[in-house]
Amino acid sequence: MDQPAMTFRTYFLVAALSLSLPVLPAMAQQAPAGQQPTSEQQAMMMHDITAAAQYRLPNNFFTVMIPTIKEIKARNVTPPESGNLSLSQTIERTAQMERLMPILREHGLSASDFVMGITTFGMTTALMHQQAPKGAPALNPANVKLINAHPQETETMIQEMGGQLSQP
Repeated sequence: MDQPAMTFRTYFLVAALSLSLPVLPAMAQQAPAGQQPTSEQQAMMMHDITAAAQYRLPNNFFTVMIPTIKEIKARNVTPPESGNLSLSQTIERTAQMERLMPILREHGLSASDFVMGITTFGMTTALMHQQAPKGAPALNPANVKLINAHPQETETMIQEMGGQLSQP
């Protein structure tokens, strides 16, 4: 898989894997010393998860985001690694990318629109196709409706991001 596709897959998976946060305290008890997330890090992650779950995808999400991702891949632009960054840090890093921002602007997107859209889409589709962990925030019902109303576009988006839709 090429690097941009892998990075989109990373974006997608970070959103989905972040949902394991409610079990973080139990995992932290089993983690070796020095590898445990601080309470500040846990609070930041929960804030980001809640923000992404509540964020409202625009009605034209698919018609804007799919061509944007295709162009990013065609130009071989790699979005920033965001593994241990907060959403605001990821947005800030994205906004500083000289090769990425012109593409986003051409498609009418800000760095925030792009990062929040990808994160929210990834989280929503992941939770729609698996049991939500206890304590996970409720998804924005408008996003669930939008995704359910566009199954082909959803599948295309997931494929463009380098992922696969798993059935429940």
